[in-house]
Amino acid sequence: MIEVNAHTNDDILAIKASGKLSKEDLDDLEPALNKFATASDDPHLIMILEDFGGWQDTAAFWKDLQLDAEYIGYFDRIAVVGDKKWQEWGTKLVDPITKEEMQFFPIDQAESAWEWLKQNHN
Repeated sequence: MIEVNAHTNDDILAIKASGKLSKEDLDDLEPALNKFATASDDPHLIMILEDFGGWQDTAAFWKDLQLDAEYIGYFDRIAVVGDKKWQEWGTKLVDPITKEEMQFFPIDQAESAWEWLKQNHN
């Protein structure tokens, strides 16, 4: 399941993913991503992965990769908040190959993630 909240005062899009994501979940996410990324001059993203179990099938995984490829470069900063070691490793692996500044935060440091997104924010 995916929950989306736009914090327009801070130019932060918050996405919370839990359970196993379906292609339909990601299809539903796409309009919100598009609207936010094109409406903000300085968009930031926080992805909260709490009890995230991955993807239901290869169609969902493929859709996720397509969204990643389409929206790479739109966000100035991306905070990934998670509860699994592989999420931290994934963030560190992707960070050097994107122009976005990315940082991982353990789930108990979610407030620090929000503060990091707001630093140097216009």
